[in-house]
Amino acid sequence: MGTIDDLIRMMPPPAEPLNRGSENEWNEFQQNVGLWFPRDYFVVIYTYGSGSFLAGELRVNNPLEPADAASVEREFKTLRESKQIFPVFPESGGLYPFAIDGNGNTFLWLTQGPPEEWSIVCLNSKDHHEVVKLSLVEFLIRMATNRLAIDHQKFWGCEFAKNQLEFIPRRSPSTHGRRSTGLREHAEPGAAANGGTM
Repeated sequence: MGTIDDLIRMMPPPAEPLNRGSENEWNEFQQNVGLWFPRDYFVVIYTYGSGSFLAGELRVNNPLEPADAASVEREFKTLRESKQIFPVFPESGGLYPFAIDGNGNTFLWLTQGPPEEWSIVCLNSKDHHEVVKLSLVEFLIRMATNRLAIDHQKFWGCEFAKNQLEFIPRRSPSTHGRRSTGLREHAEPGAAANGGTM
């Protein structure tokens, strides 16, 4: 199984992660939601802060980042308006979205049982879904190395390239005068991927 150190070697985090939060802030978030998340979710957010993996193609939502929190609420609205074979949180064991990519795919936890045992549901824009039983860190590593055991054609069309092994931090409003508005500065979710790699 991959570790956070493996992920760091593959895609180094920024020197000063944006909105990484603290243990206390994370616990407050969990208490407000009424759900305890896998430990490595906190570890990934604390290590990387706000931003996107795979050269901006995959955003793991940072619940301490207002723009990401709003994105999660939009995903919940979409899930509840569509016909899902799984329940949706706050229903018991329901889906909880934690990531989205540039092709409009959504990645969700199926919150059944202890958090460290949650499955990940991969849902494309046509409501095709596949389920994997992986930790968040292992999920990120396998996605980045094209070893995620799902049908890549139905989610991305082709494999990720080595030059996409990069984490891109969200722009700090204090430095750049505005927040990032998409997975990349120039692409909203659902836009075509860089160079047709995805």
